[in-house]
Amino acid sequence: MPDHPIRQRSGAAHAQARRALGGILLLLAALAAGDAAATVDDGSRYAIATADGVRTALLLPAGAGPRPTVIVLHGGLGSGAHTAATSGFAEAAAAAGFTAVFPDGIDRRWNDGRVGWRDGDGPDDVAYLSALADALVADGIAQADRIYLTGISNGGMMTFTMACRAAGRFAGIGTMIANMPAGVGPCALAPMPVVMVNGTEDPLVPYGGGGVGTFGRRGEVLGVEQTAGLFIQAFGCGAPAAAPLADRDPGDGTTVTRFDWRGCTPGASVTLFRVEGGGHTVPGWTVRARRLLGAPNRDFSAAEAILAIFATSY
Repeated sequence: MPDHPIRQRSGAAHAQARRALGGILLLLAALAAGDAAATVDDGSRYAIATADGVRTALLLPAGAGPRPTVIVLHGGLGSGAHTAATSGFAEAAAAAGFTAVFPDGIDRRWNDGRVGWRDGDGPDDVAYLSALADALVADGIAQADRIYLTGISNGGMMTFTMACRAAGRFAGIGTMIANMPAGVGPCALAPMPVVMVNGTEDPLVPYGGGGVGTFGRRGEVLGVEQTAGLFIQAFGCGAPAAAPLADRDPGDGTTVTRFDWRGCTPGASVTLFRVEGGGHTVPGWTVRARRLLGAPNRDFSAAEAILAIFATSY
């Protein structure tokens, strides 16, 4: 006998409500660092043509001539301009003498290729980000051997995907509240500095891996330690050195331990900032949805820490 029509409509309504709630939580994650209307002064739009249409990025040059350059990928439902205005990367890049580039994903997302999400549909963001790096070099903006890639949440997953599928294109990667997307590998990883920032109580991108999102239905990721292990093994690193960071804000309920894997292949390093008790929040940002995203951390700036490692690794 077929299901009762009222129950069918009720099930559909519940599914729609779950999807809506998931979207709201992702939007809150994207806006956790500031207002949606945030803008950046002294920036310019940088556009290139791709198979998916004209793609744009916010460009904040460090000065004339080719410069070390960091490309920063926003989180799901975020934007390049908002990330530039709120993440701290614009300021950290300027202080380190880096040009900063903040591209926009189509529909405010990155097609990172994780199993169980989009099923392979969507724009070719691997091609776009590779083309963006090439264009920055061709236009005399970026140093060819000093282009770094970083990303937040969905942008961090895309960063890991680029490390797998565009090996050797970037001089280093940094990720925040993101793990390696399941199904992207196997990866032929090129030696480079890898910096990860993850909270142990992240409700959207679980530290131990598994389903992404409020209900775990936005694809699958590996665990943080499994993700780091891919690079540690590929780079032949030895045992890590662990050091606690100063607990500058005891009131936030979180602490940070920094792990540095030593003895890696020349040119390679792996660093993990593990935020004990931290949620789906980036250290150094202002968080406005703690109940939904989890505990923030104000002991250090993720942007400054990542740029400092990039600046000293060359």
